[in-house]
Parts: sequence; C-alpha cells; structure tokens
Amino acid sequence: MYNEDQKIVFLFSPELDNTFLQELYSEDLQQAEMVFESSIQQLRNEQQLAEARFYDGDIAGLKKIIHKMKPLFGYIGMTKTMEDFTAFEQTCARFETAAEVENAFQHIKAVTREAVKKAEKEIKRLKQHNTQYL
Repeated sequence: MYNEDQKIVFLFSPELDNTFLQELYSEDLQQAEMVFESSIQQLRNEQQLAEARFYDGDIAGLKKIIHKMKPLFGYIGMTKTMEDFTAFEQTCARFETAAEVENAFQHIKAVTREAVKKAEKEIKRLKQHNTQYL
C-alpha cells in the first residue's frame, strides 16, 4: 500500500496477514487505522463480557461472545487468532461448566492480550504513516 503522490509503501507487520489486509483495505490506510482502533475497543469490551459470563458459569453465553469476537481479529489481520477462537468455541460446545473450560479460557485471555498489544503497535505505525505521508 502506498501514497499515490509519494509512492511510500506501507506493509503491515509480518505477524499479520498482509495479503488479506491489503485486499481488505486496498490503499485506504486511514480506513485501516479507524477499523483497527474500533476493533480493539470492541475486543476490550467483549473481553469484559466474556469474563463476566465465565465467572457466572454461563458457558453458552461465553461461547456466543467468543463467536462475536472472532471476526474482529480478521479485521486486524490475525487469522491464527481466529482459529484459536474457533477451537475455544468448540471447547465451550463440549463442556458445560466453567471448571471444564477454565484452562482454555485462560489461554484465550492471554491470546487476546497479545493480539491487542500487536494491534496497538500496528495502530501506532498506521498513525505515523498516515500523518507523515498523507
């Protein structure tokens, strides 16, 4: 992706699905920045809801929230994380108690924290690029 006038190429970070993100955002890096920011905010909100469902023992509700969070990772190019969330959804479908899904839930929380950190770094890169080159 590049600025038409200056031909400054922007490549997303290697841990993100660069090909997918280029297809999704084309050369509209301002749109990418906005979607990344919005996705991160939604992930934070949904993570709080997921924790509440987990601690309430509402595994069916937890599964619904996890399902809702999954596409947000696609918008920020984290397809591997989407796979982790799919696996956790399947875990929730197999078990009925918080104790049975606790280890997997702790893993999903850690995955989410790491994903948010990576996305925040990418937002900084996008902001820098967008203000510097556009």
